[in-house]
Amino acid sequence: MVEAREQLEKLLKRGVSDILAASELADKDPARPEYHFHSPSQWMDDPNGIIYHKEYYHMMYSLNPNTSKHRAGMVYKTAHRIWDPNHEDWTGGITVWGHARSKDLVHWEHLPIALYPIIEKGEHFIWFGTTALNENGTPIAIYTSVGPEKRPEDTTDQWLWFGDDDLITWKPAEENPVLDYDVHGGEVLTEWRDPFVVKHEGKGYLILGAKRIGKDKNDAVIALYEARNPEYTKWSYKGVIFSLDNESVPSCECPNLVKIQDKWVILLSPHGAVEYYIGDMDFENARFAVESNGVVDFSTNFYATNVLEDAKGRKIMWGAVEGFQNTNGWNGCVSLPRQLEISDDGHLIQCPVEELKMLRKEKEVFSGTLEPGINRELFRLESGTAEVKLHIKQDGIIKILLPCNEKIEIVIAKDSICAGDKSAVLEKKEKRVLNIYLDKTVIEIFLPDGTCLTSVLSEPLTGGKVEIIAEQGKSYIEAEAYNLNCTDLFSKELFC
Repeated sequence: MVEAREQLEKLLKRGVSDILAASELADKDPARPEYHFHSPSQWMDDPNGIIYHKEYYHMMYSLNPNTSKHRAGMVYKTAHRIWDPNHEDWTGGITVWGHARSKDLVHWEHLPIALYPIIEKGEHFIWFGTTALNENGTPIAIYTSVGPEKRPEDTTDQWLWFGDDDLITWKPAEENPVLDYDVHGGEVLTEWRDPFVVKHEGKGYLILGAKRIGKDKNDAVIALYEARNPEYTKWSYKGVIFSLDNESVPSCECPNLVKIQDKWVILLSPHGAVEYYIGDMDFENARFAVESNGVVDFSTNFYATNVLEDAKGRKIMWGAVEGFQNTNGWNGCVSLPRQLEISDDGHLIQCPVEELKMLRKEKEVFSGTLEPGINRELFRLESGTAEVKLHIKQDGIIKILLPCNEKIEIVIAKDSICAGDKSAVLEKKEKRVLNIYLDKTVIEIFLPDGTCLTSVLSEPLTGGKVEIIAEQGKSYIEAEAYNLNCTDLFSKELFC
């Protein structure tokens, strides 16, 4: 154990230099997405503490600072499932919270790493969490702490750090852990993790995902806690507000609870496609009444959502984009920022934020009837990054052919859409509008019903013709296409 801790301490000290060295490789990798948010280098995934504060959007995210090849912190998801600090699944890296900020959701400044695990107190991985202001107005970060003796199945706990007013410098609370298993009394909640702070009517609340072990059944649940002091260092357990009632689901990972318009929305990642549930929330009695539900993103390349509210009152969501292969100096990015609203018929709508329009270059326009078997040039893709808006009056199947070393197609049928190897359900409509974002190895599509489809490609898109063709009937298309200006979107000047 002593040798393992000494090795981990060396990894911590080496983290910043490793990131800077790897960033030289990452910046040259033609497969790396350009305008999707990403770390300077190395392996990243979940967007953790995100918050709008003092005119900045802050993005904190899970980061292995020591390698781009190892998903540190996910030992329990590997084939080995070995909780041994001397095993390679442990020593291959740690998990910290990387940190960046932006004033416009497009240009980002990389900041110093926000949170490190405290090795001497048994931490090794700092997992998913949330950033908020407590009742004193002090920035806080709450996260799930994992270590050799803190396993997600049974013994993790929740830690809190205090930040300065610019969110640059952080220090752990003396009261850590601020929540442990004892808070539940006799109720058994395993896989207990991923805190998310919620404020309502002057009170602070926290939700966590878990697996409830009962006498009659085991179910994936979301549990509710109420702050007992202004600092948010003391909490009481209110009860379970939501159950998937599906014993095959291990837990409700990365739950969010956010008020949109006059309804409350639960977002959760149930070890599969991200789901949403809309309804009424009773905080006092710890009850959530579901009125409607659906899929957020049909792809397992999208996971682990987090949401903030900005000065305009917008609810903006990100998720981790995962599944990249053969990367060099990096792995992982974050989805485009998606503004959340609720439709008139009570379902979740996701829209790309307006700020993304500042990436656009000159507009190219296409309109016309597609004849079966005849390829038409939709537009010319300059360097693998573009935004395309399609207005479709459809009869049959439409294929969009993307320039790449291997065959990449977007196939639009009357009731489905496929991008790469991912697919989604489409409502059967004669007319529909699709927003498609291309970014090297990421395709992100905003669908007409407010859902999305994210696809990670095994090979990057290149420059060349983007063609469109109809099959099994004629279709009428109107399109606006923009190549994107992705230079100087990320700065490392403040990183060190």
